[in-house]
Amino acid sequence: MTTAMPSDAAIVALCAQIYQPSAPDAFEYFDAGTDDGICWAIKRLNGLDVVVLRGSRTLQDWLRDIHAFPAPSRIGHVHSGFYAGMEHMWSDLKRLLEQPAIVTGHSLGAARAAVLTALMTVDHVPPVARVVFGEPKPGLLDFAQLITRIPGRSYRNGDDTHHDLVTDVPFSFPPMQYVHPTPIIPVCAEPSGDLFSTMGVFAYHHVELYQAALAVQPQEKVA
Repeated sequence: MTTAMPSDAAIVALCAQIYQPSAPDAFEYFDAGTDDGICWAIKRLNGLDVVVLRGSRTLQDWLRDIHAFPAPSRIGHVHSGFYAGMEHMWSDLKRLLEQPAIVTGHSLGAARAAVLTALMTVDHVPPVARVVFGEPKPGLLDFAQLITRIPGRSYRNGDDTHHDLVTDVPFSFPPMQYVHPTPIIPVCAEPSGDLFSTMGVFAYHHVELYQAALAVQPQEKVA
């Protein structure tokens, strides 16, 4: 039987859901990150487990965001803050997976989705896809090359004047050449209302804008 693949619009909706107070009830499994500081969840679809990693919400999240030294690891040189706690998270996840997995996330969750994809790949259980939104650059070239063969899409919201600045960091300069594992896909949903006053230059990063942009984007599905 052919597995029905979710659209990227459906996947970003799960990324938005994990930020909500109702998240523990919206997923078949929910981990608030008490042990390792990583909030994540599993949504079980027909034939697929969608693993969703939440973006920054806590002080620990923000501190890990700025801890940008590229640490050598078994998955290459990876942003040390994004890598922190991910080995523990993966050890928990591998016991819970029941089906082939799609890995997704927004913001910090997008970077962690790349790290998780790499860990799953080196442990010979790669996900069927990595679909992310507002992704910072998670590692150096050796890390990126490890997961480039995994089907993946990385979306960046913006228009002709502005774009989601989170996708530009960490800044790259020799010898720390941070890169995205797959090319950026541009989408556009402009912020309105009080988003500029509350988020300033990061207004384009809001996960609900990615939902709005993907709602009108020609629908991609996981290959």
